[in-house]
Amino acid sequence: MSEQQEPAAVPDDVAHAGRVRLAEWLTAEAPSPELGATPEELADWAAYQAAEYLVFVPPGYANLIFLVAEHGISSFAPSEQTLEQAMVAARPQS
Repeated sequence: MSEQQEPAAVPDDVAHAGRVRLAEWLTAEAPSPELGATPEELADWAAYQAAEYLVFVPPGYANLIFLVAEHGISSFAPSEQTLEQAMVAARPQS
């Protein structure tokens, strides 16, 4: 069994680049563009590094956390999965 990796803080420029990608993804996934997001709207979301992922947590009570990586973006509900389980599930299957 692997050790649980604690998320680490990320530099502002890395967090901003992740927010840009996440905002683009949220907008693409939204039913209409006006329901999407901008990087500025995500500015108060906490950003952490965990393994190859940037982990974005909306402010307040959030039961949806986002994982941003080179290989894609995914989300998970912390009430249903741990961070480690979500990272394993989000990795490309080889």
